[in-house]
Amino acid sequence: MSSTITTTPLPTPGIQLARYAVSHRTRPLPPNVLLKLKHHLLDTFSAIVSGSALEAGLASQTHLSTLPSSDKCSVIGTFLRTSIVDSAFANGMSAHADESDDSHETSQTHPGCGILPAALSISEYVSASGEDLIKAVGLGYEICIRFGESLSSSLSFSRSSLSCHALGPLFGGGFAAGYLLGFTEEKYLILLNYLAQEASGLTTWRLDKAHTLKSYVFAGMPASNAVKCVMMVNSGFTGTGDVLGEDRNFFDAILPGKNARLDLRDLESWKVLEADLKKYSVGFPIAAPLAALESIIDDIQSSNSNSNRSLKIGQKRKSEAEEGVEKEEKSEGEMWKKVEWVKLWYHPDWYKVIGDANHMPDLNLRHCLAATLVQGRLTFDASHDESLMKEPRIVAVGKTIQLLDDEEQDRFTARVEVKIGDKVWKMEQGGNVLGRYENPMNEEQVIDKAKELLGTVLDEERVKGVVEIVSRLEKEKSLDKLIGFMCPPKI
Repeated sequence: MSSTITTTPLPTPGIQLARYAVSHRTRPLPPNVLLKLKHHLLDTFSAIVSGSALEAGLASQTHLSTLPSSDKCSVIGTFLRTSIVDSAFANGMSAHADESDDSHETSQTHPGCGILPAALSISEYVSASGEDLIKAVGLGYEICIRFGESLSSSLSFSRSSLSCHALGPLFGGGFAAGYLLGFTEEKYLILLNYLAQEASGLTTWRLDKAHTLKSYVFAGMPASNAVKCVMMVNSGFTGTGDVLGEDRNFFDAILPGKNARLDLRDLESWKVLEADLKKYSVGFPIAAPLAALESIIDDIQSSNSNSNRSLKIGQKRKSEAEEGVEKEEKSEGEMWKKVEWVKLWYHPDWYKVIGDANHMPDLNLRHCLAATLVQGRLTFDASHDESLMKEPRIVAVGKTIQLLDDEEQDRFTARVEVKIGDKVWKMEQGGNVLGRYENPMNEEQVIDKAKELLGTVLDEERVKGVVEIVSRLEKEKSLDKLIGFMCPPKI
């Protein structure tokens, strides 16, 4: 008599992902993950606040004025209130309005700008705590990045017109919102079906001359669609079947013939630790050339200060403020005038994204480099005020900049040379610029960036309040005070 060995079939991919999401509720956050999430929350809140005063943010607010009124959720950076879905939409539009938001390289996503707006609107709806928001956003990053990495190899700019930047945050934002509503395994599985139906987004944002369409694709659309789907499922919508399974598969629909699947291995790892925070509020490919140029400027200024360091007898030493003004005047009044030429060697693929054809200052490499030479560093205004693209000094320096190809060097390496007088200053910057996860900004640098962005809209007291509350967010029983600091009253 032969014995029969029975094996239990593995759960389908959607069920595995749903169970992972449910388990996240009792999964503790390691200290380094908690700190990392708080840094990204502060960074994204800051992006939403600053972006609320820029074109994409203002466009969403104008749109809200045409809709029936609702007071359920906040529009960050303003006194406005609106519906749950429209709050996610407006805050998403602001979150990517100024290119200051975070990114993740291998998934080709900007996670925070789509995930946090979705989570924040549901957080207000359910009166969530600070810990609830942190854990929801943490789950969102894990889902977003895993979807993005499963799609990105076939959805690069050169291979597809579909935008990975829109797809990852849709699923990440949906799961973050579902977490806050206490979704069960069954509800997550149904949610996947509806999120898959909403999956869209084209790279045609690259053809736009403003930042509004790009903000919609990266954040406004995925955040609002995620919340819409979550609220549908929460109200009782049904939808059986596993859209990640083998029959009628989501990946086969998006990438026919590629046999792409969601990678469910190593679900115990924390993908958020691989996410990048930007030092500069510009398109990420601009960061390496900027860092190299700033290093050259520092070297020039250091050389000048060393040659004039001794004080005459009786001469009063200048204060730090006076020295700062003098250094700025020196860089603005002298250095840029002496530049004969600037040469940048970079991979030619980047020029297609951040080249001269781009009319947005934060995505125009030549403008950012020229403004940096004129001002000594790239200010937020210089990278976002379109009128400065016609400023005579910046235009004049821009004409000295040569954007040269080098396909042989590493794709993320930038080599910069600046000729001033009879000397050529040289610097090479690899891809691990400050802010990349391999070269992270420290807490002071994260806070300094946040203060600059928050300060474009909020007064000093509100800026201080936001920074302090986020630093202890896991202990906050309510988000009301934090949201209140970020929403100035109507004047």
